[in-house]
Amino acid sequence: MPAKIARGLAPVRRQRASVLAQTVTRARVYIALALLIPASALAQTGGQPGAFLSYGVGGRALAMGGAYYGISDDATAAYWNPAGLAQLQRKEVTTMQATLFQQTKLTYFSYAYPTKGGSTFALSMTQLANTGFEQVDVVINPNTNEPQTITAGSSFNDQQQAMSLSWGKGVTESVLFGMSVKQVTRKLGGSSDNFKTLDIGAMKTMGAAYRLGFGMQNVFAQRTGDTDDKLPVVIKLGNSLRLFKERLTLAADINKVLNGGTDMRFGGEYWVSRWFAFRFGLLGLPKIQETDFGFGLNFKSFALDVAQGIHDLGSSTRFSITFRFGQSRNDRTTEQLKNFIKQGMEAFQEGNFALATQKFNQAQDAAPGNKQVGTMIARLNNVTAFVPQASGGEEYVTFIRRGAIAYVDGRDLKVSVNSLRYAFNKNPRDEKLLGLLNMVEKEAGAADQTRRLEGPEQFTLIDQKVFDARQSIYDGKYDAAVRRAQDVLDLEPNNVTALEIMGSSFFLMEQKDKAVAIWKRVLEIDPNNRAVREFLQSIRQ
Repeated sequence: MPAKIARGLAPVRRQRASVLAQTVTRARVYIALALLIPASALAQTGGQPGAFLSYGVGGRALAMGGAYYGISDDATAAYWNPAGLAQLQRKEVTTMQATLFQQTKLTYFSYAYPTKGGSTFALSMTQLANTGFEQVDVVINPNTNEPQTITAGSSFNDQQQAMSLSWGKGVTESVLFGMSVKQVTRKLGGSSDNFKTLDIGAMKTMGAAYRLGFGMQNVFAQRTGDTDDKLPVVIKLGNSLRLFKERLTLAADINKVLNGGTDMRFGGEYWVSRWFAFRFGLLGLPKIQETDFGFGLNFKSFALDVAQGIHDLGSSTRFSITFRFGQSRNDRTTEQLKNFIKQGMEAFQEGNFALATQKFNQAQDAAPGNKQVGTMIARLNNVTAFVPQASGGEEYVTFIRRGAIAYVDGRDLKVSVNSLRYAFNKNPRDEKLLGLLNMVEKEAGAADQTRRLEGPEQFTLIDQKVFDARQSIYDGKYDAAVRRAQDVLDLEPNNVTALEIMGSSFFLMEQKDKAVAIWKRVLEIDPNNRAVREFLQSIRQ
């Protein structure tokens, strides 16, 4: 800014109390500050405190005309839309510095830290500094309230700064939420003021390509210091659309200052290659106040973004540097997920179903969207409702574990049914086991559910199945006899009686070859079975 203009618009310091002098001083201060920022920011805030925050940060966002509220997928999300912080996978540090006019500099710094729990925290600073304002001393005539003496003095500095602590987290798979707590300070010569305020933001993903961002800035502001000014409350709406396998991104924002103006922004980004992008943007639609363009270089852990803005006051170049480091959140989540699943499976294999459920619940907390883990938890809860634990070396306990594992796996419920039936056959007094068995049988669509044993001559499960198979032969239902005999063999593969019934059923169905094969197997198990041996000999004759 030329020295003559700066001097003419410099704030005044009154030496005698005067309401008029205060008004004049404040007005001149506002004008001086307004000329230090681009025309777009001036249109939005009109020189209000915190006006420097409307300038924008990040070479990428600024090259897109500031249409970034619906994107906000890097560390600058702390400035634009804190909800976008939830998208970060690795730790990020972003810094930007731009010289606006002569000795006026804008500096930005942000550090973002994604946690294992899905939240991302960020600490950021935005600073506007100017040196070299010429001090003008004005002595007011108390009788006329008119300037009596105007003298040039020393110079003074203008410094404005905003510190913020931001947080963002995914509420669901498609909805993100975030907030920033800010402290804005302003120092002009010998005066200063301080503002504490809150930004809130949200993002909603619709489909694979469209994203909507909405929120408010400077909510619940509190002020202290030498001013009665207020920070402007700004309502923000942004959206973005990714096309051509995310190579092209189009974005549009609307910012509405309560009791103030509205500005619109439009921008785009096209990735020519994996490491180079071209960007463009317009600010102030339909009447264009600023035209922006720039480029970005992006490598694995480093990014350089450059933006060039052309506006009524000339042009300005802004660039930012981003570093990414540390393990990605997805990698940490995957590693954590594997550990929980491993621990859960170990407990599961040992028969500690309750502990397994706990570990799988932790796995689900680490990866809420993992449907496989969710299904396993649901089935484990079904098991633990009846049998929370099945540890030990007893035969029936071993078959309980086999049945439970097969059920939770879900690929072959028949194996689960047969294993649990065998376990119940070995321990027919276990009412909880019977409850688990009946549940699995129902889910597997078993034709006959296992019954509670009653009466003085209590059949075991095997006895009952053998009886039913033999009765089917008497009733002429040979297919049913084969099925029920197979149910027994699934539990006891060497059950001679079941094999005899199956062989007889095949013979009566005129399937001689199958019958012979079954009876030969009977003789392998029981070589002294005289009846089967004689019957085979009679068939051969």
